Amino acid sequence: MKWLIPTLRIYRPDAPRCAAALGLVGLTTAAAVIKPWPLAWILDALSGRSGETHSITRWTLALLGAYLLHGLLGAAQQNLVISLGLRGLQRIRHQVFERLLRLSPREVQGTAAGDWIYRATWDTYAFQTLFTHGIFTGLTAGAGVIAMTVVMARIHLPLTAVALATVPPLLLVMRVFGPRLQRAAAHAQTADAGIATAVQQGVANLSLIQAFTRESTLTDAFDQQAGEAFRARRHQHRSEVVYLAAVAAILAAGTAGIVALGSREVTAGRLTLGELLVFLAYLAQLYEPLNQLSHLGGTLSTAQASAQRVLEWLDTPDHSASGTTPAPRPATGVDLEFTGVGFAYDASRPVLQGLHLRLKPGEIVAIVGPSGAGKTTLLQLIPRFLEPASGQVRWCGLDLKSLDRESLRKQVSWVLQEPLLLSATVAENIGFGRDGATRAEIEAAAHAAQAHEFIVRLPQGYDTRVGDGSARLSVGEKQRIHLARAFLKDAPVLLLDEPTSALDGESELAVMAAVQRLTQGRTTLMVAHRPETLHIAHRVVRLEGGVLIEEPAHGPR
Repeated sequence: MKWLIPTLRIYRPDAPRCAAALGLVGLTTAAAVIKPWPLAWILDALSGRSGETHSITRWTLALLGAYLLHGLLGAAQQNLVISLGLRGLQRIRHQVFERLLRLSPREVQGTAAGDWIYRATWDTYAFQTLFTHGIFTGLTAGAGVIAMTVVMARIHLPLTAVALATVPPLLLVMRVFGPRLQRAAAHAQTADAGIATAVQQGVANLSLIQAFTRESTLTDAFDQQAGEAFRARRHQHRSEVVYLAAVAAILAAGTAGIVALGSREVTAGRLTLGELLVFLAYLAQLYEPLNQLSHLGGTLSTAQASAQRVLEWLDTPDHSASGTTPAPRPATGVDLEFTGVGFAYDASRPVLQGLHLRLKPGEIVAIVGPSGAGKTTLLQLIPRFLEPASGQVRWCGLDLKSLDRESLRKQVSWVLQEPLLLSATVAENIGFGRDGATRAEIEAAAHAAQAHEFIVRLPQGYDTRVGDGSARLSVGEKQRIHLARAFLKDAPVLLLDEPTSALDGESELAVMAAVQRLTQGRTTLMVAHRPETLHIAHRVVRLEGGVLIEEPAHGPR
């Protein structure tokens, strides 16, 4: 029952609607108690036991009304509970996506993208299942069992005892099979997430796979994963079939015992045929919720396994908690300082060791060094994508950890080595740099990034969709759109991660012209190797072995 408290928290905002649903549960149960009696009265009238054959029409209408009332109340209850379940699903998906957007690069590296996708899209359904089936089906079934037991005991206590004799074996079966079903469901969920990961990686790396003719190899690997998922699901469903067969056998034995004993009671005159019929109707309504409760074992085992995968993600502590002080933006520019900074992805292999570096307001500092030396890692410390293991990074003299993270990141522009485009229009991609930007501001940023000319030549100009499955742009064109975002954001600190490394000579000239304008008046830290990029820097430092070494002065031309 570890899932109960987290699920109730998710549905707390819907407390009034939940109360209404509980009211409908009570009314539906009351209607179910009334429902069998008109049929009993009709049967007794026909057999002459009641002496009121003229009332058959009235009882028939009562029977119709009882069934209609029960059906309408049940439909209203089901509709409200489903609506509540979907509200909670929307809420948990919001929490999951919000947590996803707060993940640090370090956290992302530990899990395949397909697994994140599976948790956010499919595992979240578990909370709707736990609410609608685990809580409300449990409450409805529980209320039905209590109501039917009370009414049945008033009709014939020995028959009621026989009916309830099935409960202990049912509980035993649920206790024995419950943990097995949950383990099988967890294994199956993990295997299915592996399929999602394989598909995501196949789509993301399609060109690479085709270039090296690895289609057969990847297909074989996918078949192995699909086979594992097949075996996991088959094992899960076989366990469920055995479990449900055991439940059906117990309920069948109970029904057979009641029919045998009830027949003798009618023959002995201690029970009318109508009363036996009513008792059997109540027995069906008793066994239906018991059957529902027993079926919940398999359903809840699967849902609990999925919910646990979501909760372990949501409950992961945020190691880079935000400060409260707004990041200052002095008119003279931002001063950045690294003091004794150390960092390691693996404690046995430090990436940065006792690093010291200061950037004056408006200064451009280039970082060079061998691949894997930690240059990009150093950049990621500034917007707090990563946290230093030792030392401090200071912003205008303030420790970054004391600053409000959102305020800090709004004042940092990052231009990546590989430009990323959203699946949206060109204008929306540039406008992503700042909320509420006007079309004129977007076009001005494109002009500054030397992107306007090629944008207006696109089929729909600024309204052309780019990104996945849309218009194809060259790497240089993508990079200029990325630079336009940075111009629009107009942040005082600029981080450049080898912005021209993948460009040809002509594209590099256009991008570097835009970069040179972008760096003016901004404190800039850039990873670079090419002379064309290094010449705009005031200083060049080499990062090697986790330590910075100052190189001869360059100075921008």
